[in-house]
Amino acid sequence: MTSAALVDIPAGRFVMGSDQHYPEEAPERHVDVPAFQMDASAISNAAFAAFIADTGYVTSCERPYDAGDQSALPDVACIPGSLVFQMTRQPVRLTDPRQWWTFVPGAYWRCPEGPGSSIEAREDHPVVHVSCDDALAYATWAGKALPTEAQWEYAAAQSSPCDPKLNIWRDAFPYRHHRVNGHPFTVPAGAGQPSGRGLSNMLGNVWEWTATPYQASHAKGGCCATPETDAPSAQTVMTLKGGSYLCADNYCRRYRPSARIGLAQNETAGHIGFRCVTRAA
Repeated sequence: MTSAALVDIPAGRFVMGSDQHYPEEAPERHVDVPAFQMDASAISNAAFAAFIADTGYVTSCERPYDAGDQSALPDVACIPGSLVFQMTRQPVRLTDPRQWWTFVPGAYWRCPEGPGSSIEAREDHPVVHVSCDDALAYATWAGKALPTEAQWEYAAAQSSPCDPKLNIWRDAFPYRHHRVNGHPFTVPAGAGQPSGRGLSNMLGNVWEWTATPYQASHAKGGCCATPETDAPSAQTVMTLKGGSYLCADNYCRRYRPSARIGLAQNETAGHIGFRCVTRAA
């Protein structure tokens, strides 16, 4: 079995949430968190490939979707595929994520930009195009679990949004990027300087699934998530944390521990991954 190194996270109390940023982060409240262990980095393509090889598991975006469950996706999304980010050629209205998200038939974790693409030379990058269901399946196989939102935010509390090594969008989103002209926008899961707790890329790079349902009382995630509609969904909406390579100061400043978005548990996109936790040894 291939797995990330585990980092001990001691028990403690912290202030969860924020009253100073996006409305869905409020209210601030004190939360006690028992000790646990967390993967030092997001699950990599190599680790996920080992899971697939051992189990034969088929991910959410490799199966035809139920259009009623995938309310945020166009009708074409009833066929296997996933949402892929594409840079625009010029400035666009930042209120419509459909300007830069495209549903690509055949896109999945092994072909992240669709047919013809691959994870070759990206084995150490975080796996993407995985749903919460996929992440839970991996965690069960690995003898671990997904972190709760409280565990994730507590573990990330020593990660600084001011770290210049964060993999976020540092130019004019979504048409000009400081580092690349196209894919891949991710960096290796363990890249950059680990936080004070020894965890890499808790902020930026990829959004990470948690085991906590997203409360309907909070505002919608929007931002660099995926296109939204008001159509009902049969799927539970789950909480993601940490921001991604699409977070930009001119668009989405969600590369902070308290930031959060919600997506249906079977939705996938090219900037979503996960890491696991286990009980303290």
